[in-house]
Amino acid sequence: MSCVDTFMRKIKSLTYAVAAVSLGIVLCLMTLRILSRNLGLELAGLQLYAQAVGVWMVFIVAGALGLENRHIKVDYFTDRFPEPVQTYHNIIAGLLNTAMCLVIVGGSLLAIREFWTGTSPSVNIPLPVYYVPAIIGLTILSIVYIRRTVTGIQSLSS
Repeated sequence: MSCVDTFMRKIKSLTYAVAAVSLGIVLCLMTLRILSRNLGLELAGLQLYAQAVGVWMVFIVAGALGLENRHIKVDYFTDRFPEPVQTYHNIIAGLLNTAMCLVIVGGSLLAIREFWTGTSPSVNIPLPVYYVPAIIGLTILSIVYIRRTVTGIQSLSS
């Protein structure tokens, strides 16, 4: 197993752990919100905190799901292509997916720079908190797509 594979396996475990903790936090926050509403207590911002944590839960695992080939994909037609066409299609799709991941990561970095000192209204969550999980998850996903694309290109030459 290469160093990259070992690193990616460790990152995958870490991202799943962060997502599991995030899910637990969302569950606690939403339970507290429901209880507070039913008891007539008004605990402001619980749903907004849960949404911020939910963003982490969703984006942080994007790369891990891609690594395990469990991300959402529509391959009904591509699986029916003949082998050489399928390989070329996978290479092109890998390049396009990598490009889109990099566009989103770049946009997130620009947004962090732009909104570095900004906070969300009413609960003062720092705005960069919303962009960091997209940067992490989609950077990992980009690495996955790059590795698959390189593997596809290498399979053409062999």
